[in-house]
Amino acid sequence: MKCDATWRHAEHFNRRDVVFHNYVKRLTKNWIFKAFIFTTIVANSLFMALETDYKLANKFYLFFDVVEQLFLAIYTVEFLAKLYVDPIKYWKIGFNVFDFIVLSLSFIHRFLPPSYKRSLYWFHVVRPLRTLRTVSFIRGLQVLSTALVSTLKSVCFVLFLLFLLMTVFALIGYYFYGRQDNGDFKNWGNLRSAFFTLFSLVTLDGWTDLQAETGKLGFTSSRIFIIGFILLGCFLFFNLFIGVVIINIRETSKEFNKGVQAERETTLIQKKQAILQRQQSHITDLMEKQKTSQFESFSEMVEKFKQTLRHDDYVLLDDLCSSLSFIDIYLTSLDEQDNTLYKLQQLYFETAYILGNLLEVDRHQERSEKKDADASAKAN
Repeated sequence: MKCDATWRHAEHFNRRDVVFHNYVKRLTKNWIFKAFIFTTIVANSLFMALETDYKLANKFYLFFDVVEQLFLAIYTVEFLAKLYVDPIKYWKIGFNVFDFIVLSLSFIHRFLPPSYKRSLYWFHVVRPLRTLRTVSFIRGLQVLSTALVSTLKSVCFVLFLLFLLMTVFALIGYYFYGRQDNGDFKNWGNLRSAFFTLFSLVTLDGWTDLQAETGKLGFTSSRIFIIGFILLGCFLFFNLFIGVVIINIRETSKEFNKGVQAERETTLIQKKQAILQRQQSHITDLMEKQKTSQFESFSEMVEKFKQTLRHDDYVLLDDLCSSLSFIDIYLTSLDEQDNTLYKLQQLYFETAYILGNLLEVDRHQERSEKKDADASAKAN
């Protein structure tokens, strides 16, 4: 509890550089900045592809090195800007952590001595990983990558079940067809060969040739064995794997859409709060100006102004209400008002007429019911 409170306090610490912080925040959220970083990543990928040409890499070594430093500087500025905007929330996003790891490994590879670079040649793998940063700029790829990561747990369970199934069939195949004298010792002679054979059956790679070889040795039951394993290992578990992936993608898409909707609602609330604060500050300024004037209130100012008016004062009619266009619009509005009143009167008349008819019908029914009641009473 104390740790959570510390984190919440750290997320809402007061800044002294509010103006510059807001400027950097707007800059990092701007689509132009994001498009520039995305273009940089694509350009970096193209230059890495050009460096694979041995002749170009040797001929323009200095140029490629300068361009690499330029890309590294742009990534560093992006990292520092995002970290400056929100140093706590930055580490809560997985894509940001991935960007930081790739950037850190790039710096390590950059400043390593040449002797270490030869021994740690696998550091070159870090540079192509920058291409994966494009995932953080495309929401569809974000949903797909997040779904794939969340699917790993379920996929591990499916693979474990497949491993158990392969173990059972490998032992059965070893005991039935793995005899060294008259069996298929090449494919079923030991567990390692049996597992490799079953893996080829899962991928449906050359299973007909395998069945033909086993059939030539006189094992008629091999057809049932191989086809049964294909039905279980390939069709059943493969479709189960696809179903798990689809379910996780659907759930991740729903959560992602909820997050996007929550972000939109938060942005809308912030805009409303900003408008209300601006209106409140404007009203406060007006109230302060009114207090500093010679009148205590607006009504007092109006009453004071009325006392200065006289009936014989000259009035300049150079105003909107005295223009020809205003008079034309005003007269047209009066005509429309008269037409509306006439239509309302007609509706009232029709309503009264219908209600009168309904009343007459009710009275007629009451009279007929009363007559029937009197007639039945006399008859009795």
